Amino acid sequence: MKKYLAVLFGALFILSFAVTAFAVHDTPSVSEDSAVVAKGAAKITLGGKIVVKGWYFDNIGLQSIDLDAATIGEINTGALPVDTGSQTFYITTAILTVDAKIGDNIQGFMELETSSKESNNSGGIYWGTYDTKGDAELKFRQLWIQYTGAGLLGAPSGIKIGHMPIVLGEKQFLNNERFGDDAILLWVDPMKEMHIAIGTTKLNEGTDKIGSTNSTDDLDGYMALMTYMLDKDNTIGANYLLAASNGNLPSLADFYGIPNCDTLSFQNAGIHANGKLFGISYAAEADMNFGKAENVMATGNDAKFKGWGVFAKLGYMLDPVNIRGSFAMGSGADSLDDLESGEMDIEEFQTLQGTDATGATSRPIHYTQIYERSVRTAAAQAVVSTFPGGNIRSTGIANTTYFNLGVDVNPIKEISVSVDGFMLQATDTGLWEDVVGNSVDDDLGWEIDAKINWKIAKNLSYFIEAGIFDPGDFYADAFGDDVDETVTQLLHGIALTF
Repeated sequence: MKKYLAVLFGALFILSFAVTAFAVHDTPSVSEDSAVVAKGAAKITLGGKIVVKGWYFDNIGLQSIDLDAATIGEINTGALPVDTGSQTFYITTAILTVDAKIGDNIQGFMELETSSKESNNSGGIYWGTYDTKGDAELKFRQLWIQYTGAGLLGAPSGIKIGHMPIVLGEKQFLNNERFGDDAILLWVDPMKEMHIAIGTTKLNEGTDKIGSTNSTDDLDGYMALMTYMLDKDNTIGANYLLAASNGNLPSLADFYGIPNCDTLSFQNAGIHANGKLFGISYAAEADMNFGKAENVMATGNDAKFKGWGVFAKLGYMLDPVNIRGSFAMGSGADSLDDLESGEMDIEEFQTLQGTDATGATSRPIHYTQIYERSVRTAAAQAVVSTFPGGNIRSTGIANTTYFNLGVDVNPIKEISVSVDGFMLQATDTGLWEDVVGNSVDDDLGWEIDAKINWKIAKNLSYFIEAGIFDPGDFYADAFGDDVDETVTQLLHGIALTF
């Protein structure tokens, strides 16, 4: 792993002296009414957001999962569609931003967001205290410095260092935009149509029991991407990520910093495209996992990654209605191999889609409001997950196939409405059948989601997000006959930006 660091930081060292004065990456959005404080060449923009949300859940089981899972293939349970009755509560989120631009080529950005108590993966103050201050802290969601310039041979280039949202392509494999990662990014535009970037990011620091200086509990990411604009409406691109460690496969038990593999060299290569042709908007992505983890759990055997994922969506505007459709499929595993008897093929598509550490209130929506964010998904081999025990939610399209049809409409200028329907299937149930010892149907169920946004006044909006998920036979077959309750979920709130 040291040789990768040497190459990367060598490139950063050379190019950091070449940048001079050109802005490449977009500035995070702030309200047009944000206050600006200027002194000399500096322009400081202050902004923020206050959001009050009310949540309603019905028939979603315990949100916590088994953190003691210590072997690949052990199935974590939790968050199942069972008869629980309803739950309701309110939370308040506060966001403060400072955007500092020093001259034409230096920028610093800070974004503070509330976190419940000491949590690093929550976004709000839970209501319930009486005659006291809200029990929350403000923590940095973004904190970075950016320097941009003309670069080598006059090409626009830049460097960005700090904590920031990280995504790749159409976000099917890597999507860490909710809470962000610590990263160093470097990019160059050798021509106006082409964008090239490389970077390193800390995907996981491992246990805090032995300190952050220990290298055997790290998971380091090394990224490269290129996009090319075919014309003003259409872009294609390719990306690559290496997740490397000399002792930490994050989903396995922590063992107080004792390495759970000799080395991890997990890799993903992806291609993507998006744009508009003949009035039809589109986006597509294909990803392939490869690489391996050596000597997993001191068995003397290796785990080899062989997962894949595909995604495509189309949209067409029939004014005033926008019609959308999408399809995605992530591979699953057809059997449960035994590391004690031989090498293990990780056939399930491995994704990095954010935290599974907290409840649905802080997990982002990737495609559905309920499945994948609130209830247990069909993923069974989420071994590269950065959460101990493996994610059971926030797994993207791992071992999941979906068909989606949706519409967007603005009945009046101030109101926007979206409705989506999803048919969901487990891509492969072979591993599940090996674990539970009986046949498992691939029908995950169907879901209907709706969103309404009403712009009450400038910078003030009221919103509603509602969903209903009817689980298929997969859940009863895999977890028991009583795991078949219809799940409903509702979120409403009011948001003020400034």
